[in-house]
Amino acid sequence: MDTSKHSTRPRIFYGWIILAVAMIAGSFSTGLGVWGVSIFLKPMTEVLGWSRTSFYGALTVRSLVSGVLAPIIGPLQDTPNGPRRLMLLSGVLLGVSLMGVKYVNNIWEFYLLFGVVGGVAQVTGANSLTHNILPKWFVRKRGRVLGFAAMGPGLGPMIFPVSIQSLIEIMDWRNAWLVLGIMAIVVLVPMSFLVRTRPEDLGLLPDGDVVARNDGAAARPSRPRTIEGLTRRESLSTPAFWLIIGSFMLVGIGIGGLHANLVPFFQDSGLTPAVAALSGTAFAVCSVATRPIWGILAERVPVRYILGPLLVLAAASVLLVLNVDGKTSMLIAAGVHGVAIGAYISLQGLVVADYFGRAHLGAINGMIRPFMTGASAMSPLMIGILFDLKGSYTIAFLIIAVGWLFAGVLMSIARPPHKPAENA
Repeated sequence: MDTSKHSTRPRIFYGWIILAVAMIAGSFSTGLGVWGVSIFLKPMTEVLGWSRTSFYGALTVRSLVSGVLAPIIGPLQDTPNGPRRLMLLSGVLLGVSLMGVKYVNNIWEFYLLFGVVGGVAQVTGANSLTHNILPKWFVRKRGRVLGFAAMGPGLGPMIFPVSIQSLIEIMDWRNAWLVLGIMAIVVLVPMSFLVRTRPEDLGLLPDGDVVARNDGAAARPSRPRTIEGLTRRESLSTPAFWLIIGSFMLVGIGIGGLHANLVPFFQDSGLTPAVAALSGTAFAVCSVATRPIWGILAERVPVRYILGPLLVLAAASVLLVLNVDGKTSMLIAAGVHGVAIGAYISLQGLVVADYFGRAHLGAINGMIRPFMTGASAMSPLMIGILFDLKGSYTIAFLIIAVGWLFAGVLMSIARPPHKPAENA
């Protein structure tokens, strides 16, 4: 039988394995680093005598550490072995930091473990996989793949808040931290060995494409790839780069602090801890269910025309949160918020990859991240200070809503730069 006209395609394209790793790692990142920590706020502050400002200061430290390291770590994400080694480091450090919190008695110890060590784990883990590695593995299918990858962070608030609340009720908050740390190491460390930087490192092509050769092996694609990409220096010279940064910063000012305070806010509104924890489930269900839709839609519609209006919807969802008066309205508000923020999480990485190409994503995202994390670092601290001063979340949440409204405007006017085509 003549096989010269047949191409060879692996049974499972390795990019799907990278996607699975990114989804699982993403669930740990948001489930423990943002939503999960909010469940610990009341028991830890009541036992240790900390203010909410002091407690959330650890999130500020965490964001600042990851932001400072991002420009250094970013270029390593573009190297053949860098992402795999960084993922291994992330899993170990995350587990150690969580287990160590069991033993804290002083605020500086919490800042060191959850803030500094956790910040290093954050910059080398799930976020880098989704934003820097997956877009290298997929071009034509990039939108849907990043949409599916964004389901991972969405599963975090679906699984972890309720689970952590149950752990605290069963074994107290200290042992709950220990269990979470062990779980992080057991799950994330083995998965790190599966990470590969790009398909070319394994002799593959993006999207699993293959082209027939006389020997049946994979060859170059029969059509040009969409783009190779701009360098970091070229990206910095485009207006789109700075408009995107402005939009991401305005979102960052609210997203970390708001999510970390939603459960305490609903508890302060009269809901029981168990009912308030369901806000994370409602957020996650609506968010996860819609995330792949935004990615698929973005393969057909310019991403800024989707993301801009949805950031405006995110601003409106904050007003719904402020008007919660019971379980039903809480679930509705959290669900609407989940749809809007789910779109942002799904499309954030797609914006950068589509605008600037896949060749230097690690380096480019490494320049964007300090701005994002700097803004995100302000969020929990701002909310904590305003709450301690006013005894209410209202002013802080309104500031977030206004910021997200302007973020939507900036994203809508960010035109993609001209990009060179990748040679066939």
